[in-house]
Amino acid sequence: MNRIPQPIFKDKLDDLSWIKIYSREYGVQYSEMAILCLSPKASFHVPTPSVNQIIIPEDNNTAFYIDNASWKKLVASLNEYTTHRHKLEKYEETFIKDGTNYLEASKKTSKVNLPKASNSDLLALYLGYQDKLFRYSLFAWTAFILNDYVAQRATSIVEKYLKKHDMEDRKEKVLESLFQPTKYAAILKLQHTIEEHEVKLSQDEFIKLYKEYKWLSCLDLHNEPWTQEQFKEAVDAFQKQSPKDTKPFSHYATKLSISDEDLQYLLMAQRFVYIKDARDDFRRQGVYHALPFFAEIAKRMGLGTKDISYATSGEIINFLKNATPISHHAITERKRGFVMYLGAKSSIVCLQGEVIHKALDDFGLTSQAASVQQIQGSVASQGSASGVVVIVNGVNDLYKVKDGSILVAVTTHPDYTIAMRKAAAIITNEGGITSHAAIVSREFGIPCIVGTQNATKLLKDGDKVEVDAIKGIVKRL
Repeated sequence: MNRIPQPIFKDKLDDLSWIKIYSREYGVQYSEMAILCLSPKASFHVPTPSVNQIIIPEDNNTAFYIDNASWKKLVASLNEYTTHRHKLEKYEETFIKDGTNYLEASKKTSKVNLPKASNSDLLALYLGYQDKLFRYSLFAWTAFILNDYVAQRATSIVEKYLKKHDMEDRKEKVLESLFQPTKYAAILKLQHTIEEHEVKLSQDEFIKLYKEYKWLSCLDLHNEPWTQEQFKEAVDAFQKQSPKDTKPFSHYATKLSISDEDLQYLLMAQRFVYIKDARDDFRRQGVYHALPFFAEIAKRMGLGTKDISYATSGEIINFLKNATPISHHAITERKRGFVMYLGAKSSIVCLQGEVIHKALDDFGLTSQAASVQQIQGSVASQGSASGVVVIVNGVNDLYKVKDGSILVAVTTHPDYTIAMRKAAAIITNEGGITSHAAIVSREFGIPCIVGTQNATKLLKDGDKVEVDAIKGIVKRL
């Protein structure tokens, strides 16, 4: 492993079996936080953490990989939070508290006279911000992990009762009702606010809503808030939505004679839908309020405003503490792609440039062509559609989506909502029945298949496909 810092898992490389958990448009700092949140540093919250993690570049995104055996143990240990309703209530209570504390720490950075603050002042603010971000991010990660497990178990419980009462043909309706959020996260709250205005929004109402929700596009430090023009597009899309008549889950619970014990678990699963989405609201608002703070740090480091997203926390701390300069060349290279993992002393290692290829070879992560050619996943919203594929690997691809397009993405999040409203159908690599793509597609009444694993790899822009969101199959035409 010449020229590459040894990973903490170097002695286990022959035994590791990497699996991909997500692919996102995160920069260096948030990727660093993702690794730390499942590492021994998080052992007070994650009972069985792992050091066998790595982040690599993939299709202009950052992909998070972890050893399969470590992942199974980690997920199993987190299930402790779901064994009883009271434990989940405590989890939710702490999540709201830590999310609020992070948001307050972010707002605090915007109240400082930044140009007049010393580097020491900025360092103290940065360390406080990072601490609160870490504690909140623990919930961002664990809620993401637990949600899929809880949703799968809840689905199995529902299927048991549907079979018992010979109602298996109602499965999609019952699950849609079950996974209807009990409380709305921001993007759905915005949609329903718009729908309540049967006439066009007045200019004052529009500006008020814009100020309230313009942070929704702030996925990471290199993303900007919505402009008024972009927000108007979202508002116009929401106004096209027709009202839906979804029966409350209590209706089906009575009809299926669900036991009290199973019902408590199902209601817990329903609450998790909100927790999963609300975690994203905290982060995006936090990023939005902290943007001026990071812009000031970037200015002092001689970086562009968005470039600060590609500096490690160690580099920022060293600059603010010791005026240690940062390599502009390294930042430029990282914007093209980076590899990140824990080094031999559990410190973050971030690689960029030509050395990436060697690291992927050494760590057994060299890309291979997908061997599976079938595109199949879980039905998130029933229906069928045919059309032309548009591959969306990130927000920079959203402009390609036109009315009637088949939107094929790694995943979706609030930035995608305008494009999703135009689509005739939605297909994603990731996600389950409670993913953002699933919930929004059901709200819009758009056929959706999630969890295909490989749709963005096997399809390409311009392909004509038929989406069968009854059987969960995508066919080329």
